[in-house]
Amino acid sequence: MNTKCKHRKETGAALASLLLMWIGYYADNNLFKDNMLFTLVVSLLLIIIGLCTLLPVIWVTRITNEGIQGLGITTKKPVISLIFSVILGAWRFVGIMKYLDSPDLINTILFNAFSIWEVMFIFGWLFTRYRRAFGKIPAVFLTALSVGVYHIGTLSVPDIAKLCLTVAVCGGFYAISENIFTLWPFYWAIGCSASTLSSGMSFPVEMVYISAATLIIQVFIIFMLSRRNKTGQSDPTDRNNG
Repeated sequence: MNTKCKHRKETGAALASLLLMWIGYYADNNLFKDNMLFTLVVSLLLIIIGLCTLLPVIWVTRITNEGIQGLGITTKKPVISLIFSVILGAWRFVGIMKYLDSPDLINTILFNAFSIWEVMFIFGWLFTRYRRAFGKIPAVFLTALSVGVYHIGTLSVPDIAKLCLTVAVCGGFYAISENIFTLWPFYWAIGCSASTLSSGMSFPVEMVYISAATLIIQVFIIFMLSRRNKTGQSDPTDRNNG
């Protein structure tokens, strides 16, 4: 299979997963938001475990055979990733300063700190597919647009616009490091908590337990599927130009 076919195949998979993400996200937040069984099945099993974990990890370990570095799970550029994480975290920390007295502040931060699934889907999965097909700069904007797309019908247009802008800023930093630890866990804990609290939401301690358990399941899946791909190398068809 030539390079163009590989890129079309990956882009098609990314767009299909984006459509499924929008359907699941919309249904979970609008149609059945008061149905805990539906939330458990759709949000936890189908979206978090299936769409945001199994699909990307199986793709890079079984289809492209590049290993989990194809999702940005890598030790490359550790110093610059740490610096970027601190910069981004400090930027969004301003947004949670007025909620320092909130009783659920720590729970909300921990909940988001344990939530690797969305950052892996947005940047590890979508950004990397777009970057290979179109280059880094278009990938930043396509990734931001994609996040806006799967929030259609759930957030207001102004909120979607702000979200897209935030994702574009994060995407710019991620495009340089291509290391998921640029954004997770430090920035994701702070940035998502700022958005959560500003929207009037918070998470009780029970949700922290669920988030932690979900993370353990995800780490187990990643470990089991990647252990046989330790010799896998980055896809030689990668386009690194911006």
